[in-house]
Amino acid sequence: MKFPAPIRILLLALLLTLAAGPSLADSGVKGRISWRGELIPGLKVRAYRQIVDIPADKAVAVSEPTGLDGTYTLALPPGQYVLTARSFAGKPKPGDYFCYYSGSPVTVYPDRFTNVGFNLVRIPQEDPPRQAKRSGIEGEITFQGEPLERVYLYVYRSPDDGFKGPGYNILPVEKGHFRLRLPPGDYWLLARKRLKGGRFGPIEIGDYFNYYFGNPVSIREGEIRQINLETITRLEMLERGEGDLPFQGVRGRVVTNDGRPAPRLHVFAYSDPAMTGTPDYFSTPTDADGRFSLPLPVTGVYYLLARESFGGPAADGELYGRYGQEEQGGITIEEGDDVEEVTIRVDHKQAH
Repeated sequence: MKFPAPIRILLLALLLTLAAGPSLADSGVKGRISWRGELIPGLKVRAYRQIVDIPADKAVAVSEPTGLDGTYTLALPPGQYVLTARSFAGKPKPGDYFCYYSGSPVTVYPDRFTNVGFNLVRIPQEDPPRQAKRSGIEGEITFQGEPLERVYLYVYRSPDDGFKGPGYNILPVEKGHFRLRLPPGDYWLLARKRLKGGRFGPIEIGDYFNYYFGNPVSIREGEIRQINLETITRLEMLERGEGDLPFQGVRGRVVTNDGRPAPRLHVFAYSDPAMTGTPDYFSTPTDADGRFSLPLPVTGVYYLLARESFGGPAADGELYGRYGQEEQGGITIEEGDDVEEVTIRVDHKQAH
């Protein structure tokens, strides 16, 4: 029987879909989204490869809108992702909902969905920048509309290290209101208040924290930017993934041939020594010291390479290097292995 052309096209599309298999649908993230305990429908979760992709909205995947019960599901291939939830497209407006998931990067494991909940803030009304003799920022840090006392404002020049360490400046804020002089440039702002006190350490259940929705903040000469940074608390169910597995994989550094750190590179893991096509797993960008962490939840032998960009052959001049170089050395990962101090050397790719 000969079908009309449109029917043949539809049948071909269906066969191709079935042949593609269920790889994406078998893994990802899922959970609930709430604002002050109220489950919020109509929001979308976005997955990014790195933090700097958030302002440009360079998402690799976007969920369907949350249901009436605030739940979502986002299918993703295994790997590490930075996640946000928000109610708007384009630039935020006062009253919109937003959350940067502070547990990022989130590891997606094969054949399972990682449970990730979002605790939202609403975008506040902020005054326009005002002119001043010296540039900087001023504003307040709040919790549910009230000034938050004895909190720290963290200022970073780059998100490359995942907002770890002291950053550019740490400002103690006693009564919620702050003022800080800063030279012109772009800055990333976070607030943290640990119930145990102190500037450093992990954020635990009940601690206050948040990522400023307007990151990065651009400051011009002679301009004071107004900042309203609302904090949330880490919740037992909503701000922590359930059933996270102990780390299994590879950690180490990416350096140039002369031993200098290579920041902002990704490390890719392949089960095929040819290392072509889509990697089985990939890391978030290396930090300022070239350090990386690459979960490998499935045991086996992996072949590693580091490079600057995703997809396609390495471009002329791109930093690129394979672990083991000429030896094509693989790393064997067995159950529970945490292989540390792996060094991958990179150099600028030369045109042939």
